[in-house]
Amino acid sequence: MNKWENHQLLGENRLPPHAYFFAYADADTARSFERERSRRFLSLSGDWRFACFDHPLQVPPQFYSEFMDGWGTIEVPGMWQMQGHGQLQYTDDGMPFPVDPPYVPSSNPTGAYQCRWTLGPEWRGQRVVLRFDGVETYFEVHVNGSYAGMSKGSRLAAEFDITDFLVDGVNLLSVRVLQWADSSYLEDQDMWWTAGIFRDVYLVGKGAIHLQDVCVQTRFDAGYRDARLSCAVAVSAAAGWRLEWALFDGARELQRGGGRELAWEANVPEPRQWNAEDPYLYRLEISLYDDAGTLLEVVPLRVGFREVEVRDGLMHVNGRYLKLHGVNRHDNDHLRGRAVSMARAEQDIVLMKQHNINSVRTAHYPNDPRFYELCDQYGLFVMAETDVETHGFVNIGNLSQVTDDPAWEAAFVDRIERHVHAQKNHPSIIMWSLANESGYGCNIRAMAARCREIDPTRLIHYEEDRDAEVCDVVSTMYSRVQMMNAFGEYPMDKPRILCEYAHAMGNGPGGLSEYQAVFDRHPHLQGHYVWEWCDHAILQPGVPGRPFYAFGGDYGDYPNSGNFCCDGLIYPDQRPGPGLREYKQVIAPVKVRAIDAAAGLLEVENRYWFSSLDGICLLLQVKAEGELLWQDRLPLPPLQPGQRQELRIPAPPAGHARCHLNVHVVREQATAFSAAQHELARYQFALPVPAAPALELVNAPLAPPALTEHRLEYRVEGIGFHLVFCKLTGRLTEWEAGGMALLARPPQLAFYKPCIDNHKQENEALWLPQHLNIMQEHLRGMEVLRHDDALEVIVDCQVAPPVLGYGMRCRYHYRVDGAGRVQLTLSGKPYGGMRDMIPKIGLALGVHRQLEQVEYFGRGPGENYPDSKACNIIDRYRSAAADLFEHYPKPQDNGNRMDVAWAKLQRTDGKGLRIDAPQGMNFSVWPYSAEQIAATRHDNALREEGFWTVNLDYKVSGLGSNSWGSEVLDSYRVYLEEFSYRLDLSPLNGEDRA
Repeated sequence: MNKWENHQLLGENRLPPHAYFFAYADADTARSFERERSRRFLSLSGDWRFACFDHPLQVPPQFYSEFMDGWGTIEVPGMWQMQGHGQLQYTDDGMPFPVDPPYVPSSNPTGAYQCRWTLGPEWRGQRVVLRFDGVETYFEVHVNGSYAGMSKGSRLAAEFDITDFLVDGVNLLSVRVLQWADSSYLEDQDMWWTAGIFRDVYLVGKGAIHLQDVCVQTRFDAGYRDARLSCAVAVSAAAGWRLEWALFDGARELQRGGGRELAWEANVPEPRQWNAEDPYLYRLEISLYDDAGTLLEVVPLRVGFREVEVRDGLMHVNGRYLKLHGVNRHDNDHLRGRAVSMARAEQDIVLMKQHNINSVRTAHYPNDPRFYELCDQYGLFVMAETDVETHGFVNIGNLSQVTDDPAWEAAFVDRIERHVHAQKNHPSIIMWSLANESGYGCNIRAMAARCREIDPTRLIHYEEDRDAEVCDVVSTMYSRVQMMNAFGEYPMDKPRILCEYAHAMGNGPGGLSEYQAVFDRHPHLQGHYVWEWCDHAILQPGVPGRPFYAFGGDYGDYPNSGNFCCDGLIYPDQRPGPGLREYKQVIAPVKVRAIDAAAGLLEVENRYWFSSLDGICLLLQVKAEGELLWQDRLPLPPLQPGQRQELRIPAPPAGHARCHLNVHVVREQATAFSAAQHELARYQFALPVPAAPALELVNAPLAPPALTEHRLEYRVEGIGFHLVFCKLTGRLTEWEAGGMALLARPPQLAFYKPCIDNHKQENEALWLPQHLNIMQEHLRGMEVLRHDDALEVIVDCQVAPPVLGYGMRCRYHYRVDGAGRVQLTLSGKPYGGMRDMIPKIGLALGVHRQLEQVEYFGRGPGENYPDSKACNIIDRYRSAAADLFEHYPKPQDNGNRMDVAWAKLQRTDGKGLRIDAPQGMNFSVWPYSAEQIAATRHDNALREEGFWTVNLDYKVSGLGSNSWGSEVLDSYRVYLEEFSYRLDLSPLNGEDRA
């Protein structure tokens, strides 16, 4: 049997797992925590010799002992598919080969890697350990022609003692990596199928006597005031050594001890407690001496005093109740795939902290060990997930096929054992997650038992242990709001989390506020993690224009899951998307409510779990339709977690325009992740507007425009303007004012829009079968009426799909006055049996490209929808028209602005068009037609057209997250129902440019 198809063979010559740490020559160097400065460290990452083969046996025999001078090079760390070798493929839950465990394809893509190095004389007498932090999927190691070992478990570290294979002078390392192995059945996570040495490779030198393992744990007394620090070590020799240890708070030594004991405890009075809001770290230095008193090495560890427990059915950290506002994070880079640099990983953490996120789930495997160090330092509660997912078995109807097969127990247990041992000293980790989407069975129970054996101090999570038989928390995925409310009303005796929800695919997610209201209502609902953090699309370099991001199917890969990998809160290049900004506001740690905004009476609530509001202030503004009337700054009182307090501010001044009190919550001082004056949240409260005095009309009304009737059209003319209505269709086909053509495409009612990812299920199951996307407009009547001050054009039409017997009977009612202003009233009544949810009720028209500047008074500055608007406030905004379009990797409806009272589209000289909406409107501007957006696969393929598509919509449906989550809530749905709304369209002559 091939080693890579023997699921009971997990590794050969691999060293036992241990905590991730490094030893230094002295204490001063140890305090740097830079592994490159440890006493014996040599990085082998860089350019390696490489060749890719279709079959493992094609690797030439001389590869193991001879340097292959004629081969090309490859970057390590890296995935070979990202560097021009092999085939990229993306599937969500399907294995890309026949499901026949433990067997994999005989034509198994194989990478042959080589590097050479020379060890200096300082390495003599050392045990030399070769460490791989991550290799996907199966790999074998040869040193100078000798077999050194093999390993499985792609996202787990593997170490080999290669001392006996080394020679003086140049040494050769040859690594054969196979893309497929029996372990692939345990690594079917929702991501690209790739392979290679994707994390760092390095050598570590160890003396004859050295620390092999360290385990640090902290416990508090009953009052969570004083703590006990426990430490256990393993030393490579039974005798001939002694230890000294010291605990430091910065430069200040707190305690010291030593001896020949392998375990000790220390009482620490009133330590500063570690939590995600205040990630305070102490330093433990363990110094190892030989019997002669010679310092052999110093091992530094960051220590956070932190304790997690379930008490009375609720989760507590350091004795305090909390909720986890989290995200699921894959390793992903838009250029390098899973070979993620630590600079990018750190930026991920910074962005999470800047957006009020306090927890991360390492979906669905262990991260680079340095990632947890960063979480310790920046402050994130970590759900640390093991490298197990058997999702591919769902396609053969038995998700638990290997999970409940005792023959696979060793493979499952090996993964949790290596994972927990490696990361057991990180205070940021509060929960071990056994696996993801792997069914349930005996092997999960065995993993839980082994996990508790190694580390009884943390909670255990696994979503498919639905009754929490072996887990400490109850977990589900994508439970709807109503179900979460039921879970909260009828709680189990353990805390509950939603480990995945709010699928952030494309334009979305929507409905976060409603979820959060339920989470806030019920104490047992203690955590939620958005799926997911980052889009996995891959940048294709060298493509001119906007970035071309590839997803499933773009590499000829089949089967594939298309753009299902574009489901993140941030774009592939780490730019925050609209969904992340919405999530930030929804989970804001400081809540501000209006008791009586007009009287200046507010309420503030501290929604932190460990921190006071000291150092946080409110920036207050009163604006009247964008004009600043008043502003002030108010430091918040140092409220403790959970406390509320009424605040009185000066009564806001009154204005005759629409007024709002805007409240920006800011942190005054800089932090490790944010600059001073970083905004935590924003709120807005409408203020009453006094009745404006009646205006006296001093000018006589303008004469109505002239009407000229032709055989196929009506021409309406006035001073400096004309409009043309087509008798064949009833449409307004021309509009010119001030010598400038305004209209490029006629106004047309629309009930469909380019499908967003989160509406795909509704689109495929309902809208496309109902031909909503190809509804036709047919003229049914046209009438022109003359009045003393205006001219009316009334157009009755039918908007309906072919084949079927439903539709809308609609009316366009144009009223044109002598100044060239157009009042357009749109109305409709449905007929037939179709009464289901639709994307929108609205109007689309095209205006000329020269109107490239936009100003509007409405909700912004970013796009917003009925169920995704918490982070956007009503104000006056100016923008280039092109900047209102949100470029998702896969084009779809986007850029909507709600509650818009008026909008202008203008040239640089101020000439253009103004739209007023007495009842408010949804407003968006696109450089492309709806037809092009709907038909285009990739954003970079969109081509700007000769007009702006302007959407002036009465209603638009909410977003939901039903690409794999929650449908649009009923209160945010639009139905094919009777409607009527008005738009006032006015030419701008360039004189009002305020």
